[in-house]
Amino acid sequence: MPPASLEFSNQSRSSAESVLMIHMFWRKGYRTLNPSLGPANKSYDGAVISIRSSMADMAIQARGLYDFNGDLDNGELTFSTGETLTIVTQDIGEGWWEARNEAGQQGLIPESYVQLLEPPEPSFPPPPPPSAPVSDWNTPQTEGGDWNNDAWNSHGTESWDQEPPHAPDYTNHNSAGGVNNQGFRGGGVQQQASEEGWDDDWDDENEDNSSNSTTNTSQDQLPGSGNFGLSAPKREKKQMTQNSDFSKYGTVKKSFNRFSTFAKTGGDAFLMGTVSANVSESDLIKIIDTQDGPAWNYPSQPYTCAIKSPKKESKLKGLKSYIAYQLTPSFSNIQVSRRYKHFDWLHERLEAKFTCIPIPPLPDKALSGRYEDDFVSERMRQLQLWVDRMVRHPVISQSEVFNHFLTCTDEKKWKAGKRKAEKDEYQGGKFFLTLQTPPTSLDMRDVEKRMEIFCRFVKGMDDNMRNMLQIGHDSRKKHTGPYKREFQKIGGSFKQLAETFNLDSAAHSQNLTAAIDYTGDTYNEIGDMYEKQPREDLDYMLEVLFEYKGMLSTYPDVLKLHEGAIGKAKECERLKDEGRMPESDVAAVIQRADVISFGTLAEMNHFQRERVADYKEMMQKFLHGQIKFYRDITQKLESALQKYENA
Repeated sequence: MPPASLEFSNQSRSSAESVLMIHMFWRKGYRTLNPSLGPANKSYDGAVISIRSSMADMAIQARGLYDFNGDLDNGELTFSTGETLTIVTQDIGEGWWEARNEAGQQGLIPESYVQLLEPPEPSFPPPPPPSAPVSDWNTPQTEGGDWNNDAWNSHGTESWDQEPPHAPDYTNHNSAGGVNNQGFRGGGVQQQASEEGWDDDWDDENEDNSSNSTTNTSQDQLPGSGNFGLSAPKREKKQMTQNSDFSKYGTVKKSFNRFSTFAKTGGDAFLMGTVSANVSESDLIKIIDTQDGPAWNYPSQPYTCAIKSPKKESKLKGLKSYIAYQLTPSFSNIQVSRRYKHFDWLHERLEAKFTCIPIPPLPDKALSGRYEDDFVSERMRQLQLWVDRMVRHPVISQSEVFNHFLTCTDEKKWKAGKRKAEKDEYQGGKFFLTLQTPPTSLDMRDVEKRMEIFCRFVKGMDDNMRNMLQIGHDSRKKHTGPYKREFQKIGGSFKQLAETFNLDSAAHSQNLTAAIDYTGDTYNEIGDMYEKQPREDLDYMLEVLFEYKGMLSTYPDVLKLHEGAIGKAKECERLKDEGRMPESDVAAVIQRADVISFGTLAEMNHFQRERVADYKEMMQKFLHGQIKFYRDITQKLESALQKYENA
């Protein structure tokens, strides 16, 4: 039967109408409509009842707790403290709601910025949700998927220095290019998703909870239907233009939380001069002027750190097993034992402290096979690459927390140093208090121009990495599959020809038969060479590309952080022009914004130096491997050719 549609209109109400869609399904035999279907073959026929009724008295209203300057491009709604808003949708997810102001403007708002008012009693009970998810086949699934993410509804509303809470990160879960660290060595073990808890709990269960990392569950992993099978609410989406922030910063982390950890931990306070500290000489980090622009002051005595001798250890009388890696820094030659959880803790601390330094991701944990020799060796090699990257960084390599990680051998001292690092007063935005910058001031327009160029560089390089990785993987498959088979097919055909020619036992035919048989063996060997060749050149290239793909995934937040500081400085200049902010205060803000710019530009300089050195080595190794490969093939073919001289 066709769907029924009933409409009810309440003319006595004058406010905006709300449409309540009730999906009703019942089973009905289709034999009368489709004789080909048997009586046992039943289907579902639906009736949609649209009830249009003025529901202003039932609308959920909220009052603004803080001023919120929404981003129109992201479909956000601007409101002020005390303003009354009508909540349209609460199932956006990740701490965002959709609301409408009294002027009829509608957009997204952070739920922690408003307080719900007491709702009135409904005039009729809401319909029960379906017992199972039902797809709306008339409405295509939106790109964002189901946004009813209950895991994000626990954002607190506590303030930091009387600042509003941070608005949640409005993230597109379907953004391409999630980072999954795994090696590219031939025959390497493919690493899998993180295992919950196998290597995360600390030896001392009573230690500070601050050491425990919080995992944000992505929407794709959440069970349930989210919107109870109803179509997702329509929302204004940001247009992806060439000049949009998405294309400007779009690597793995496609979005940026404008009220991020930077603001939450005192970044705005630093910029506005509401925090200060007497930084000791040992804590100062010097930035110098070079011909390439601001740069970190590189240490006079760089060092290395080797990771070796992984071994399986246990505790709790063998109930818990783990792999321990032995680290030996060159400046002390004293070996320390570290588990993966220690690397994980270090990574968390580096991210928390060094706001303007992108910290490369660690190799992933594995769900299975973590004690197998191949996996242990592969992880150790990847951890070695990560440590090599860290010890080459002029700031991280000299930091107290990194030195503690590399040198501490005493358990009590380790825990004391761990707590000290977790309570470091120069984390987040306060890290900029430790930067000792050149006395010269920066031209804001010049800085913005350089940042714009670097943003395009990062975006382009990220696209290049993905493209080259795809092509490299395809080439590797061809080397181990089609290329090998094709050469061995040719070799096999020569071998078969030689078997036939061998039926002629005449002396003048024997040399030719042997030469053809040798040629067949040569092509079989060349096929084997193709299978093994990626380990000699291509795998190293893929490994470097993959490492940089992970590094680039951390850059958008750093770049957006700097953009936020520049935007704040411009806002202060505007307030000065309007006579709402003293000139001396604005000058101080611009000076502190220069500190953030100096740090960001110094890190950009370091990244480019590392990139040049890494890609030079990568290309040299790749081409050397290719030259040797084809030279060996040429030598084999020349050797086969010589066999025909006496044929």
